[in-house]
Amino acid sequence: MQHKLFRVALAALFVFSVSAQTAKRPINHHDYDSWRAITGQKLSNDGKFMAYGLFPQSGDGEVLIRNLVTGQETRFPAGMRPTPAPSATPEEEPAAPPRGATIDFAADSRTVVFNTFPLKADSEKAKKDKKPAPRDGMTIVDLATGKSLKVDRVRRFAMPEDAGGYLAYQKEGPENANNSSDTPRENGLNDQQGGRGGRGGRGGAGGGARLQFGTDLILRTIADGNERTFSDVAEFSLSKDGKQLVYAVSAHDTSKNGLFVVNLTGGDPSALLAGKGKFLKITWDEPQKQLVFLSDRDDQSSKPAKLKMYRWDRQGATATELVSSATPGFRKEFVISENGNITFSKDGSQVYFGAALPQPDKKDDPNAPLVEKAVVEVWSSKDDFIQPIQKVTAGRDRNRSFTAAVSIKSGKVTQIADDTMENATPSENAQYFVGVDNREYRRAQDYGPHDSDVYLFDNATGTRKLLAKKVHGQYTWSPSGKFLLAFDGKDWNAVSVPDGKITNLTSGLQVKFWNEEDDHPDTPPAYGSAGWTEDGKYVLLYDHNDVWRVAPDGSGAKNITAGYGRAHNLRFRYVREDTDTRERWIDSKKPLLLHAENLDTFDTGFFRASIEGTEPKQLIMSAKNLSLPVKAKNADVYLLTEQDFSEFPDLVTTDGAFKELRKVSHANPQQDNLMWGASEVVHYKNADGVALSAALYKPANFDPKKKYPMMVYIYEKLTQNVKHFVPPAPGTNINISYYVSNGYLVLTPDIVYTVGYPGQSALKCVLPAIQSQVDRGIVDENAIGIQGHSWGGYQVAYMVTQTKRFKAVEAGAPVADMISAYDGIRWGTGLPRQFQYERTQSRIGGSLWEYPTRFIENSPIFWADRVSTPVMILQNDGDTAVPWYQGIEFFLALRRLGKEAYMFNYNGQPHGLQDRPDQKDYTIRMQQYFDHYLKGAPAPDWMQKGVPYLDRDRTALSTLGPGQ
Repeated sequence: MQHKLFRVALAALFVFSVSAQTAKRPINHHDYDSWRAITGQKLSNDGKFMAYGLFPQSGDGEVLIRNLVTGQETRFPAGMRPTPAPSATPEEEPAAPPRGATIDFAADSRTVVFNTFPLKADSEKAKKDKKPAPRDGMTIVDLATGKSLKVDRVRRFAMPEDAGGYLAYQKEGPENANNSSDTPRENGLNDQQGGRGGRGGRGGAGGGARLQFGTDLILRTIADGNERTFSDVAEFSLSKDGKQLVYAVSAHDTSKNGLFVVNLTGGDPSALLAGKGKFLKITWDEPQKQLVFLSDRDDQSSKPAKLKMYRWDRQGATATELVSSATPGFRKEFVISENGNITFSKDGSQVYFGAALPQPDKKDDPNAPLVEKAVVEVWSSKDDFIQPIQKVTAGRDRNRSFTAAVSIKSGKVTQIADDTMENATPSENAQYFVGVDNREYRRAQDYGPHDSDVYLFDNATGTRKLLAKKVHGQYTWSPSGKFLLAFDGKDWNAVSVPDGKITNLTSGLQVKFWNEEDDHPDTPPAYGSAGWTEDGKYVLLYDHNDVWRVAPDGSGAKNITAGYGRAHNLRFRYVREDTDTRERWIDSKKPLLLHAENLDTFDTGFFRASIEGTEPKQLIMSAKNLSLPVKAKNADVYLLTEQDFSEFPDLVTTDGAFKELRKVSHANPQQDNLMWGASEVVHYKNADGVALSAALYKPANFDPKKKYPMMVYIYEKLTQNVKHFVPPAPGTNINISYYVSNGYLVLTPDIVYTVGYPGQSALKCVLPAIQSQVDRGIVDENAIGIQGHSWGGYQVAYMVTQTKRFKAVEAGAPVADMISAYDGIRWGTGLPRQFQYERTQSRIGGSLWEYPTRFIENSPIFWADRVSTPVMILQNDGDTAVPWYQGIEFFLALRRLGKEAYMFNYNGQPHGLQDRPDQKDYTIRMQQYFDHYLKGAPAPDWMQKGVPYLDRDRTALSTLGPGQ
């Protein structure tokens, strides 16, 4: 009887399990909008609270505050995060995601403040009614009581970095007021003009263009809610000790203008300097004993008015003039630049600032006679930079400034940089700078490396000393400025200062410090450096696996991970635990935290090591991808994420021992109802016998006896992403999670290259990777598709001319004709495309005149007659990376040859789709295309009938047909 009951119970359990599993459904295109991302996560200084933003891809988000001791969570509305504007210099990476809320805890861990965005409904209504967009706000939360206060129309906020109890925030001006330039408002941490105020306060929403006229600044005492208002404030800074607020007034009544200081505990403001004009660039030294700022109050007669720099010693009552155009040593052709950075030397004895050539007033005389003017670009082979580069950099060039230094003690100015040495980086000892001069090599940058001559500048004598000619790479300072570190493409070298003696640090070691896997026709990069110890005795350098302690004078080197990384095929990299971003050096007296990655399985974990070089101690290794942790400032609490392909990267906490990871967020509970899949690393050899890896993504309930349709996605090496979660989202490429959830295998093989033969290299890697999975009996050979974008798109376009392996392909932004592309322009940066073929990704290895047959052999356009597979192309007319005529060339060749081809041009869109409606549209159409050829789904109308030009803007997503 018991056995019978057991069998009945077991059967019931089986039925329940099956029904629970079958209740799950595949991902569909409606799932995208509600999928949430975690942003801006922060720990309180005492480690007892965590806050983070949780925002869906479309719609209103929230900020969650979690008590890590009790587990209690509180949620606050945060509005819909704004979509970032397209980058002016787009690269081949996906567009940056929208920003989340900026979150900041008070130093005493009693308060959290975050910025909020307008609700989606309010923004849409304002747009529909043609009214100004709603402004951002701010929420203040008392962590002890959970009570909150929402404040509307907040431009930026700040709290003292090292003290609690106070909050300063600046209000937005009235609608349509002339408060700022047309530059879009930002909502990140403030620069020196806002929040941190030159390392003063803990920053909140702010940045963007400086206000032309000020707005109300409110200083709030957090405990009792009392507020004081200061009018017409253009910028402000809280001292990090929480004692004083410094602010600049810019009023319509210019007699009220000035720079003022007020004690946070009470009392009236006092003027550090007052008068007509503007006051800007409030900048503190490191210990905040003094600050400097700029003002033109004494020079209102000249157009534009000339700026002076003023200094306030915190013990004094008023500010005094530090630098003007009459200061000894200030070069007469320069003026103080409003656009230059201002910083103090480490010891506070010097101030570094920007000096610039004065800009002429280009306003036309209204009384001058009308004269017709030609507008023309004159391209000259003698120019350092071609006209498109000059156009892209025009704003920067117009506002360019050169580093100068002023001694606070002597008042003497030294001009460090100028047009013969544009960039100079100071050491910590205030005497020496390292500078670069690239004038001799500028024209060669069209097709070659960005070389420079490197100089040592002595601030005491004003002299320059040549350290090296034609350097490819950067020189970086050691603590106290005793050494410079440089990589020469093979070894690390230390340059002693000031004698310039060069010591090779790594040539005698039995490992390589350059990236041995780099296969570009250029000098390989270094594996990198962890940085210097705080005493300057050692620099920590990386080889492929391990970390080395190296003395800069060449007296010794030691593998501080004791070869453990190489022995166990791990890659060790140093993790900085200090939360103070100003701390540049490594504390050699403390144990080192190392991130470890298994280079076979891509498991990750953490180890502890010592600068002395004993074998590292494993803290944790996980079959998941663990992110770099963030530590609470004053507690043994770490915050990080844990993910794999099937597990969203939710937040987890732990302590310094990493014994237990505690999940403290659950961003997307709806995933529990969706069919997902799993990923694994597979191994194969390419056609040349090189051992390679690929990531294989398998559907839920994968059956090794079943044959599946398979999508292949390519770029270069992608296996390292095998344990990365892929959020369901529309975009330019296939969404791996969507395809796996809907019954596809997805394969992402690694590709290695032979210089001169990028197309053939891809073919030699991709086809064997596919065959390795076909041989397992899990792939339907009549249902294999491939997709790639940009460099991946090129490789797809090439391969479809060389093989009939694929049933359907999609090539996004492909270069079809390397000959025409070689002498084209990357319009986003203005750079000629020549460098790309000779030195970098395209890997031809030389010019068109050196290797004409390589350009022909690797160009899909010359083999278009061999195509027998349907081809889908995405090539937008707003693409500034790959000229859109490349897609046109390929499409017209296929059309002329009677091949089946479809080309999509989303008008005005850049290299990768950025507007969400376009992303959704293309995602759905690409899925319909592949489902038709790989699954036998009905062909949608756009494939059968096309889309007439007159109907191009009338296609609603809801009418696209099957597969939504």
